[in-house]
Amino acid sequence: MPIQQGTTKSSRRLLRRRLAAGLVGLGLLAAPAASYADGVTLKVFGASALDRLAPRQTPDEQQKILDEVVSGFIKAYPQVTAVEWDAQGAQGDGIQRMMTARMADQEMDLIACPAFYTNGVYIRRKLVSPITDKIGPFKDRIDPAALAAYTTNGEVYGVPISTLSTSTIYYNVDLFEKLGIPVPKTYADLKAAVPKLKEAGVIPLLHQGSNTVMWPMWFFETFSQASGDAIAKTQTNLEGTTKFTDAPDVEAFKLIKQWVDDGVLSKDSLSVDQDGMRAAFAAGKSAMYYGGTWEIPSLQQTVKDFKWGVFAFPKMDGTPGNPGHGGGPDNGICLSSNIPPEKVDAAIGFIEYLTRPEVATLYLAPEQPIAASIKGVPQVDAPYAIELRKEAFPATIKFLDWIWPSEVATATASAIAGVVGGTMTPEAAAASVQTAFDEVKASGQWPPK
Repeated sequence: MPIQQGTTKSSRRLLRRRLAAGLVGLGLLAAPAASYADGVTLKVFGASALDRLAPRQTPDEQQKILDEVVSGFIKAYPQVTAVEWDAQGAQGDGIQRMMTARMADQEMDLIACPAFYTNGVYIRRKLVSPITDKIGPFKDRIDPAALAAYTTNGEVYGVPISTLSTSTIYYNVDLFEKLGIPVPKTYADLKAAVPKLKEAGVIPLLHQGSNTVMWPMWFFETFSQASGDAIAKTQTNLEGTTKFTDAPDVEAFKLIKQWVDDGVLSKDSLSVDQDGMRAAFAAGKSAMYYGGTWEIPSLQQTVKDFKWGVFAFPKMDGTPGNPGHGGGPDNGICLSSNIPPEKVDAAIGFIEYLTRPEVATLYLAPEQPIAASIKGVPQVDAPYAIELRKEAFPATIKFLDWIWPSEVATATASAIAGVVGGTMTPEAAAASVQTAFDEVKASGQWPPK
């Protein structure tokens, strides 16, 4: 429901005049200010239910947080009388919901924009507009690495408003100690633990393999080590000066296969979903699983019988590059490309308001951030958080599927599943990704215009 400002029209007009003068001085509002005789209603569109403030909280808690944020915003920006935030549906259906809404000319002034969709779809299809020159007065409030996730070809297309994630391996601390397994520092250490785990009747590592969109996370890790610089090599692949079939790209698939061949990663992962992966770990049936820091709330709720910990995806033997763990801000706020011009100032005002540290704390603190996209938000000091900030975050790189066209992400996910299942060679996997990219180029959708 929209949040209404409870003032008279005359008092709102006076407040608007006073506020406009101050905002012009800050550079946050163009002069002369737009006229809002009846006030502005800002419409925020999210493609899925995850595109909300505090997405891990219950719906009631989310609404409470949104109400508090919007009420404060309307007091700070009285030319706005309401904010309507429409975000619903499953994440997997998000693109279809977005495109259906745009084809139906559904009004949207701002878009709650996941970095994955922003880079892979929204920018390419011109659903969002660059805001590089509009965020200068408050840019310093935003973590630079987080803002980089929404930057393409030097243009900023969104502001991150979420916790920052990284990727790690979760493990059963009690089991490792019982079996005399030290925390693995290298892949060789991890491989050496496999016989002890199997002798104890425990699956070494299980992945949510039936949730295919999660497979590329493995490629981010191995490609960093195989290429030496996963971001730079990905960019040259997309520019066409190198290919997805080059030796480092093929090697990345081979390294994933090595985890299966060595018995670390269970091939049973192909039929396991997220809930199954989590349940097996909580029940002590698997010793480890690999995932993002978004797994932590689930671990805190479900793991009751043992202590769990984290260690970074390890360095693999003979690779030229260092580990690079996929991560960054999950959610952001973007300016819709079809926003009415008279609403732009108010929309940028809402973005500015969300970057205020005291406001960001309202919607980020409940998420128990290990790190956050807005500076000044309190961070968790639990042992796992300290370890992640020490080991994982310094080696975190932008998720490659925030750079790839979505078709490349889909092809990579399918290719990894084929390699893990033994139905596709690493060479064939790399070739399938190159084919997918060639088809995107042939359709005229790449490079983005």
